[in-house]
Amino acid sequence: MATYVFRCPDCTVFEVVIPMSALRPTHPCPTCAGESRRVWTAPALATTPGALHRAVAAADASAEAPQVVRSIPAGRPRPRSRRWSPVTGAAPVNAAHRPAGPHPALPRW
Repeated sequence: MATYVFRCPDCTVFEVVIPMSALRPTHPCPTCAGESRRVWTAPALATTPGALHRAVAAADASAEAPQVVRSIPAGRPRPRSRRWSPVTGAAPVNAAHRPAGPHPALPRW
């Protein structure tokens, strides 16, 4: 669905949200039911978030003159992630204490 702007010669300017396939050059005015012509406007383009804009600008700047480093920059250590299992979830569970599942336990030799 797209938003189109129409101008009625007798009333005012109004917007209509219709599919692109149903667009006609004229549309009936919601106030007086007269034929209104379409007004050509600039497309409503979404703006990029500031952080993304800064990251793209930094990437463009480093393309011409990349920064050379001698070692990995220091920072906070990454937290160690626990293993995830569909059976136990995020925390590992000792097999001896695991509840019995839908299948019988395997025999021990």
